[in-house]
Amino acid sequence: SADHNISLESMGVTVNAVAGALKAFFADLPDPLVPYSLHQELLETSKIMDKTERLHELKEIVKKFHPVNYDVFRYIITHLNRVSQQYKTNFMTADNLSICFWPTLMRPDFENREFLSTTKIHQSVIETFIQQCQFFF
Repeated sequence: SADHNISLESMGVTVNAVAGALKAFFADLPDPLVPYSLHQELLETSKIMDKTERLHELKEIVKKFHPVNYDVFRYIITHLNRVSQQYKTNFMTADNLSICFWPTLMRPDFENREFLSTTKIHQSVIETFIQQCQFFF
């Protein structure tokens, strides 16, 4: 039986190395973890002013993920939520984490001018998922 409790710390692997490997893994996927087909819907939903309604709509969109994407997304967002709870020691708030990870999770087309105007919205969507993790999953 394989031991899945590998201590990266004892191997001298830095947090940055792990984060870098994670980002590289997501960058190599044929499609981003957050499917392109749902990006427009996420953008539209983020414009809903009523917070409760917005959260419920976002939850409906997440349910449309392919089951594998859903499971991985849930895992990564739950992990980022745990990291954000330690912000006093690691300075990684949900805001900072979303800035670091939204391009990895959504894989934007930075060549597209239209896209550049929506980067803040994409980032805020990921921030919402991190902050409200318990609601979504």
